[in-house]
Amino acid sequence: MFAGRLIARFGAAAVVSAGIVLFAAGLAIWATLLGAEPNAPAIVAGVMLIGIGVGLTFPTLMGVGAGALPPSSFATGSGVINMIRQAALAIGVAIFVAILATPVSMPERIAAFQRGWWIMIAITLAGFVPNYLFIRRKADR
Repeated sequence: MFAGRLIARFGAAAVVSAGIVLFAAGLAIWATLLGAEPNAPAIVAGVMLIGIGVGLTFPTLMGVGAGALPPSSFATGSGVINMIRQAALAIGVAIFVAILATPVSMPERIAAFQRGWWIMIAITLAGFVPNYLFIRRKADR
């Protein structure tokens, strides 16, 4: 509901961009503030930013993607969109787990944990490329 009002006011590309930035900011909190000792405020702050980012990004992308489909292809197209989203999430988790799986000592584990989040941030920020190429350009036409 809130994202819909933002889309109406600023456009889908701006809402997706804001979602990407908030998601990456939540990951950056985890990459910089989490370590061997528990840090509940950092965990909560990261979760909140990531949640808002996901809430702005995924529904907006689903709406833009499904809205671009012809009525005769809506069911198949929305299924493909969901399948791509799920596959991308599974690949992201697999990459993160692969990064975490190798270290043995605690300092190496913490370094791998932080490196994993920075890699996830880079992958997240790469989302600006299709956002600009497909959503923003379409809005400019």
